[in-house]
Amino acid sequence: MARKNKITDDPKAEKYQRDRTQKLKDSTSSWARLQKTPPAYLSDAAKRAYRSILPALVKSDVVKQPDLAVVVALCVQVDLFRQSYDEIKEHGIQTAMYDIIVSPKGEIIDEHHFSGYKKNPAVTTLSDCTSKIKQLAAELGLTPQSRATLLNLSDGDDDSDPMADIAKIINGGDKA
Repeated sequence: MARKNKITDDPKAEKYQRDRTQKLKDSTSSWARLQKTPPAYLSDAAKRAYRSILPALVKSDVVKQPDLAVVVALCVQVDLFRQSYDEIKEHGIQTAMYDIIVSPKGEIIDEHHFSGYKKNPAVTTLSDCTSKIKQLAAELGLTPQSRATLLNLSDGDDDSDPMADIAKIINGGDKA
């Protein structure tokens, strides 16, 4: 599997990587910056996620307005992740299933015959969201590895961690 292209201005990086980064910046310099306000149709949790990651995306100067759909998709996945997790906390990962056993004459033999467990569909949703969050975050430069390459694009004076902010939202914090 080929390595992803590295986006960096680091003088210690390979010249072709720095040249590619500069070419990317030059080719998108006329593009509008990512909008400062989250789209109105997003839920409150998705809007909080948007506001959390926006500073890092703007600072990288690589993610632009045409990338809004990817940013929104990430924020929606964060919201779905949170909803799924709340559902699992409330109802568990599985539910007991019971059958009614009826005799050939139509008499109820056992009203609550245990027949096994059924997986909570929120478990699958949570798993899917986790994978999509990881993928979309990497695309936007928000995973530790991708962020390390993008950090070299900024001046380094901002210590904010957008993924830590998203983790706070997922964990139910920062309800502002």
